[in-house]
Amino acid sequence: MKIAVDAWGGDYAPVEILKGIKNAVLDDLELVVIGSKQKLSPLYIELNMEEDRFPIEDTPQVIEMKEHPAEAIRKKPQSTIVRGVQLLAQKKIDAFISAGNSGALMAAAWFGLQRIADIERPAIATLIPNVKSSTVLLDVGANVDCKPKQLLHFGVMGAEYAKAALNIERPRVGLLTIGEEEGKGNELVKSAYQYFKNRCDFLNFEFIGNVEGQDIVDGKADVVVCDGFTGNALLKFGEGLLEFINNMLFLHITDEQLRKRLKEVWKRFDRSEIGGAPLLGVEGICMVCHGKSQARDLTSAIFRAKDLVEQKMAERIRDGLSHLNYIQ
Repeated sequence: MKIAVDAWGGDYAPVEILKGIKNAVLDDLELVVIGSKQKLSPLYIELNMEEDRFPIEDTPQVIEMKEHPAEAIRKKPQSTIVRGVQLLAQKKIDAFISAGNSGALMAAAWFGLQRIADIERPAIATLIPNVKSSTVLLDVGANVDCKPKQLLHFGVMGAEYAKAALNIERPRVGLLTIGEEEGKGNELVKSAYQYFKNRCDFLNFEFIGNVEGQDIVDGKADVVVCDGFTGNALLKFGEGLLEFINNMLFLHITDEQLRKRLKEVWKRFDRSEIGGAPLLGVEGICMVCHGKSQARDLTSAIFRAKDLVEQKMAERIRDGLSHLNYIQ
């Protein structure tokens, strides 16, 4: 298996990215580093990395975080993100990982890779810790505006991801809204509810109706579906809240034994345990990593990508969609 990593993605690139790559060595895995060979070569020497073991795909351009995604992939055809997607499209690699400009990665993937079946929009799926295991939340940023049928597609894709990542045979899928009763929510959610309800006999999961924010962490649902605007806002709030609670706890708790126990508990909420979030809906595994990813995040993302390739994620989604009759 061959996985490529964007060496210049994220706030701590390229050193932390390279460290994460180096820590992910497996006998059956070849890791390709995408970036400027001129700039990477001295770092290879510094980090004791051999190009024979970690080949460099020489790519001179970098899309910065603040650049407009569509304009950037057009103006920088030799960027690390565009090149990674090209390699994936050409089937020269099995997965591509980047902690860089997520909008550019999504745009490059959507235009550069084939869509799975009748998927209209891709979705980013992330894992949120719950009381028992984790909940798949999607979309968390790929689509600000969605149509009802697209939320149904997200449900299908999220269910297949839950089967692969969480080993759940028949996931429970809910629509995120402001009340559990049918008819609650905005027009998008109410219309999407009917799409799910009318397709219950053909779904690859158990549709449990509407769910609320607390249901993401209480284990009621295995998959929670929402538009990308809502999902991204929810995710960023959760990240900020966890950091705030963590800082407050360790500011006021001085007992070393208790602090040690808290650190063990806090590992359940550590982003680096998950590593990255797959962009579902395209032919190929694209992993979107946090812009603040460090070595451990990248190592986890590589292992997650490897698992999804082995689980044949695209084929799973295609099979899940094949049972649906689409409403135009």
